[in-house]
Amino acid sequence: MEGLTRRIMDVGRSAALLGGWVVIASALSIVLNASGVFDGDGPAMIRVALGLFGLAAGALFWSGRDFGKPGLQAILAWGVLQVPVYAWQPDGNPTKQLFDLVLGMSSRTVVNGEVTNFSQVGVNLVGVAVVIWAVSCRDRLDLWRRRSLSPAA
Repeated sequence: MEGLTRRIMDVGRSAALLGGWVVIASALSIVLNASGVFDGDGPAMIRVALGLFGLAAGALFWSGRDFGKPGLQAILAWGVLQVPVYAWQPDGNPTKQLFDLVLGMSSRTVVNGEVTNFSQVGVNLVGVAVVIWAVSCRDRLDLWRRRSLSPAA
């Protein structure tokens, strides 16, 4: 427990919260979409692949290397991959991790009560928030790293 507390103090509470969110959201996304992968559902496969990338980014962040900066870079990439939305099935955004908030446009054609054509294009605001959060944490980590490496006066 002491090691975790020290790690949180090293990276800061905001970055630690982001790192925890990435691990939890990625793991739950993998679990929730695993059955879709076995059924051959394309969006589920993309969600699981993105979830695996998020788990790897979280593991890299929590590994402690260079104040977690490489992990934050990977988390930033994970967030950027979530931003664009192009859905071709009514079950939603293929880059969604746990949940999404899409700002965009959609088109749906219904014949005899059945959806025959669907498309959605937009921006995932949850992905945008993750990107902004990761950039903010990365800038703070750079500041703390410079302070810790500078000679004491």
